[in-house]
Amino acid sequence: MYDFTEGLYNSGIKWEQARDSIYSRYQVEQKDGYDITSKNLYCNGCFAAGINFASSLVSLFYGEGDIKKTIKIGTLSGWDSDNPTSTWGGLIGFLIGKEMIEREFNTNFSSKFNIHRTRQNFPNKGIDSFTHMAAEGIKVVDRVVEEELKGEINLIKNTWLIPVK
Repeated sequence: MYDFTEGLYNSGIKWEQARDSIYSRYQVEQKDGYDITSKNLYCNGCFAAGINFASSLVSLFYGEGDIKKTIKIGTLSGWDSDNPTSTWGGLIGFLIGKEMIEREFNTNFSSKFNIHRTRQNFPNKGIDSFTHMAAEGIKVVDRVVEEELKGEINLIKNTWLIPVK
């Protein structure tokens, strides 16, 4: 799905055509072993990870790093459009930071999040802060750099050193 979707993007067609091509290839023609349609699931498997992965790639590629464009395309192109949209919106937001997000949307956002609005049984009565979530995200990146990529973290320069293989 990744290669197919990247190929669509690189071909220069519009994102709407790419989305329709994904629908035809995977849900109608059931290519590459993607057989969700044959299972007669609710909404033709609109919630399935595979088709949502392909859809999310449409928003990632065609959004071209622009958070508003990525979110818009993700919302309009998705089958279960909240997950792909929140994934790439969250990643781009993590990369550009709160100040840039607020500038892009011309508003101030809260720095707290109440996950208990949709999920239950999280610590601290479901209240978390984006500062805390970002710090946890950095820990994950640090661990990947050190353990998986065999790199180094320079806390003085605030950089990661990732060796070229």
